[in-house]
Parts: sequence; structure tokens; C-alpha cells
Amino acid sequence: MITFLRSNRARRWSLGISGKASLAATIILLLLLLAAPRRTRSQTAPPATTPQALPQRVVYGQVFKYAVLLDVQASLADQRGENGNQLRNYYQTKAGLTAAETALLKSTADSTVTALHAIDRQIHAVVVGYRAQFRKGAPPPPLPPELLTLQTQKDNLILNGLAAIQAGFGAARFQNLDAFVQKDIAPHITLSTAKLPAPPATNGTLPPMQPVPWP
Repeated sequence: MITFLRSNRARRWSLGISGKASLAATIILLLLLLAAPRRTRSQTAPPATTPQALPQRVVYGQVFKYAVLLDVQASLADQRGENGNQLRNYYQTKAGLTAAETALLKSTADSTVTALHAIDRQIHAVVVGYRAQFRKGAPPPPLPPELLTLQTQKDNLILNGLAAIQAGFGAARFQNLDAFVQKDIAPHITLSTAKLPAPPATNGTLPPMQPVPWP
């Protein structure tokens, strides 16, 4: 019994010592943290950069494509027995458009996107012909000038569509639409740069075609 009591006292004594040591270590750590130099926000935060505004042809090209896509998805929802009106009326609801403004936007988008697809088919044919000119061991030939011409035609189609809805909406109402577009659509658009095709492989076969993203 005596031995047990002595052992118990020794344990309490050792626990007290370890507790005091832990408290001392904590105090020392706090002192070191307080004494350490503090960095200001300006020292640690990188300088803020203002995102570059996208060209209107890029932004409204996507607006037109999205308007067509929403109508397609709304029709598919109707065929499944679902209500496609939420998709069909997305621009009208989110941008606060009237029925006439929505109809103008959709008709302009439909005609613009149809014409863009026709030019895309021409671009595809030019690219296929360009790739046929690749020769083993030779550097790629210069890009066909038709590609620049066709891309310019696409840009003009979008800008003409944009001018049509600007005229149909009027300055004040178009500003209302553009505010929605710049706030809710433009931030989600990213541009990617098309790379020049790789040289032909040494075995005489061409590398696989890579899709060129349209802005």
C-alpha cells in the first residue's frame, strides 16, 4: 500500500512537471509569433489586373449560338414530355426582354448561326485541301489566304446581326440587354489560340486533325 501511494504521488508530480513544461512552451511560442514581423496586404497580395474586354463579335457570336442552342434544347425537352419554356424563355426572363425583342433576338440569332455554319463548311474544305499539300520531310506550306477571308466573313456576319438587334431594340433597350450579356455571359467566354499544324511524321503519315475552336 505504501509503495502504491508513493508511486501515485510520483505520477502526479511528473504530470505536474510536464504540464508546466507544456505551458511554458506555449508561452514561448506565442512570444515568438508576436515578435515575428508581420507582412502587410500589399506585400503578399499580387497586384490586381483588370481583365481585358472581349470584342463584341466574340461575345455576341456566343450570344447568338446560345440562343439557338436553348431553343433546340427546349424543343427536345418538349418531346420528352417536359416543360421547355424555362430554356426557351431564358433570355426574355434573365434580360427582361419584351416578347417582340425576344423574337427579334431569336430570328437574328437563327439566321446568323445558319450563315456561320455554311462558312464553317467552307473553312473545313479549305483545311482539308491544305493538309493534302503536306509532303514528307517538307515544312508545312503557308496557310491559305482563303482562311483569313472566310474568318472575316464570319466576323462581319456577327457584327451585322449585332447591328440589327441594336437598331431593333433602340439605344436604351439594347443597353439593358448588353448589361445582362456583359455581366452573365461574357465572363464565361474564354478564347483559345489555334496552333499551326505540326510537320509531317517521318513515316509519311499526317498527324491527326485537331479541331480549331471558333471564338
